[in-house]
Amino acid sequence: MKMRMMEVPQYVADEFERPLNESNSSGLDRVYLLIGRTLTGIEWPEWEVAGRRFHSTNSNEPFGFEEVAGKFYIYAEERGARSAVAVFKDDHLAAKYFVHLVSEGKRTIDWSSIPER
Repeated sequence: MKMRMMEVPQYVADEFERPLNESNSSGLDRVYLLIGRTLTGIEWPEWEVAGRRFHSTNSNEPFGFEEVAGKFYIYAEERGARSAVAVFKDDHLAAKYFVHLVSEGKRTIDWSSIPER
């Protein structure tokens, strides 16, 4: 993956450079599974999570959710090129936003369906 620097306000840089809390760094598999369960049956818009670990049937121009170096990225793909939609430091906030975006606000994650360990 190609990385590049970008300018952001200092408070954003400070927040993103702080280490993740233990609760945010553990349980990512649970978050992926919950997103996959919540979005099952939605075929449009197309979507994929964690490199197509969970995904809609087709994946021509999907919305996507992935983690890179402790940050959670939501992107839209068009003609093979990804465009960033949002960047989060918190996996739960990112997951909630991703589900809202893909389901057009019609679905929410049931966090109690898979308890945290």
